[in-house]
Amino acid sequence: MKNIVIYWSQSGNTERIAKKISEDIAADIANVYEIAISKALEYDTIILGCPAMGAEVLEEDEFRPFYEALIQKVQDQRIFLFGSYGWGDGEWMRN
Repeated sequence: MKNIVIYWSQSGNTERIAKKISEDIAADIANVYEIAISKALEYDTIILGCPAMGAEVLEEDEFRPFYEALIQKVQDQRIFLFGSYGWGDGEWMRN
């Protein structure tokens, strides 16, 4: 089974989490701007990470467009989400 962690990080917190997850489960890792949707879809498990931005939303310039395009093409892949935030209650993850 092929696994990958794909993340976007501004301050480095989400990147540190992504690296830890990839080490713990022996997954490949890529920053969202380093990987094409077609390449991501070659994996059985895709783990996506992004910090909360602004009013608890996904980063809108790189991560959100990637996420939306990926979700439309996912077939049998397992998708997991993680993120970091320093305010609010995590509403952005529920949404």
